[in-house]
Amino acid sequence: MRAIVFLLFVVLIFFIIRFILNRVIQIREHNKKLAEDKKGSLAENTTEAMVRCALCDIHLPQSEAYYDGKDTFCSEGHMHKFHHQKNTTTTED
Repeated sequence: MRAIVFLLFVVLIFFIIRFILNRVIQIREHNKKLAEDKKGSLAENTTEAMVRCALCDIHLPQSEAYYDGKDTFCSEGHMHKFHHQKNTTTTED
């Protein structure tokens, strides 16, 4: 008799744990979906100016660009390369 009660108790605990885990998974999926929807709505509402790199002519959002006071660049390396090329051509003249 004790064995049957113990097995019923174990089965009851199993179903409780299974229910809790399923509920946690549902809540996480719901929160993930809400976050994706929020990102999508923010992306639709937010527009940002695009700028062009002075060296490679690639377009990128202004917030990601490097600005030296006159020109915009896609990376710090391109900014240094552009100024290096500009300085070497100026000194050759």
